[in-house]
Amino acid sequence: MAHATPPMLHITNLGKRYRKLQVLTDVSFDVAPGSVIALLGANGAGKTTTLKCILGVMPFDGTVEVDGISVSQHGKDARRRIGYVPQSAVLNDADTCYEALEFLAELKGAPRGRVDEMLALVNLGEQRDVAVGHLSGGMRQRLALAGALLADPPLLLLDEPTASLDVESRMEFHRLVLRLRDEGKTIILSTHFFDHLEELASRVLILDSGRLAFDGSLDELSQRVRGRRYVVNLNGNAPSRFMEALSAAGIGPERVQPAEMRWEELLLAAAPERQATAEEQA
Repeated sequence: MAHATPPMLHITNLGKRYRKLQVLTDVSFDVAPGSVIALLGANGAGKTTTLKCILGVMPFDGTVEVDGISVSQHGKDARRRIGYVPQSAVLNDADTCYEALEFLAELKGAPRGRVDEMLALVNLGEQRDVAVGHLSGGMRQRLALAGALLADPPLLLLDEPTASLDVESRMEFHRLVLRLRDEGKTIILSTHFFDHLEELASRVLILDSGRLAFDGSLDELSQRVRGRRYVVNLNGNAPSRFMEALSAAGIGPERVQPAEMRWEELLLAAAPERQATAEEQA
């Protein structure tokens, strides 16, 4: 009989309280090796707290295991298997890109030869001797990603890594994530952007007020969104009888795309109790 592959990340009944504020409640999920998971949720939903619990940098209730290693009992061993990129990387502006990664390699016990290799991977080879303070926001985040990869960890935690980036820089970062996925990395991407998310993530987790409200594919989630709004791009003037004239006007399905999903709709779709409350108030 074939044995199931153990999860890279196993979380059971994860809970976290800050004094009287319950931030996470009974959050449970597994992440298979080599998969990309999008962690979604409005501000304050508990995304960053979840990632910090996985890192083991704060106490928590429940169980978190990374590659079969308990974060609570063997935190250092678990963290050796994790690469972490925060929303705003803390790097010394006076260091060159090479010096910044060389310092991180020393901390992580990674071979110095990995520095130039990782700079090339994130397309910063030409900026090797450029001071960190002279980098654009997108370059700084790619440098932070290079730092997270120095010890070749199997699990990457990316906490809103493109939140402050422009569209072009965000897409370049996404391409790097796709490459790492294809190389077999397991990735948890916390984000509030939906553009091209279906290309990145095979699965979506939504946190709502500290609880896991949805666990499934982005397509499954979009099917729940009421209304099914669409955006149609038209050349010239819109026909007076829009619905009847679409085919006659030569507007094919390739020019119809799902409209951007809104947090209110996503939360209603992910949390049935919210939807029932909204209908009662309507």
